[in-house]
Amino acid sequence: MKNIIVVLNSLLCTLFIGLNTTFWGIISVTSIIYNPRGTVAFFCMQWWSKTVLWFCRIRLNVQGIENIKPDTIQIFASNHTSHFDIFVLSAISPVRFGWVAKKELFKIPFLGWHMKLQGYVSIDRRHRDKAIASLNYAAEQIRNGKRIAMFPEGTRTREGTLQPFKKGLFHLCVRTGVPIVPIIIEGAYDVLKPESLIIRPGKVYVNIGKELPTSGYTPDTIERLMADLRVCMEELQRGMDTMRSKYN
Repeated sequence: MKNIIVVLNSLLCTLFIGLNTTFWGIISVTSIIYNPRGTVAFFCMQWWSKTVLWFCRIRLNVQGIENIKPDTIQIFASNHTSHFDIFVLSAISPVRFGWVAKKELFKIPFLGWHMKLQGYVSIDRRHRDKAIASLNYAAEQIRNGKRIAMFPEGTRTREGTLQPFKKGLFHLCVRTGVPIVPIIIEGAYDVLKPESLIIRPGKVYVNIGKELPTSGYTPDTIERLMADLRVCMEELQRGMDTMRSKYN
């Protein structure tokens, strides 16, 4: 009986996500006509995420939100445990930002259209030249004052642990000199695990660290930048036990 309830809940959540994406996607895509600056589209992204989390009974607990500074251009770097990471980060951010995402997401109706109109960066991980061109475009966007969010691991973890980092994010940081804000998400892995269709309600914890300056790094010291960011994210992970006891 319990398994049937879990499956029915997942089906209802999936149906809601599809309808909700269509609803907010239509508003976002059509807003380009009367609000080309993208304020309405950002509102849609936030409420698309918040309503999904509400319907799926995901409770958020956030620490360190003050480290996201409205008056500073920053790059957000989060671990990647679940598709729900996107909903979580979009729901909590007090500032507008764009995603650097795999090209497959841009093919999803309404969601993909919104992403293209908002100038999100598509990464083709199977073709190195195209991936480099995408990162060059992302660097240009950042220099023009746009914030970018990325997953330095490149793909979702299969075990729930922090994976090795890809170098793409770090080349982007070195080119722009924009500080990185490290973010750790815990709990989303249990909500929707990779290779699973089962969505479970639960608590998700987000620990946002102080920004890591990148202006002192060069292409020759990218590996040191990668190591320094990893230290920051591992420190945030170690603080999760304190955070859980605080919010439980």
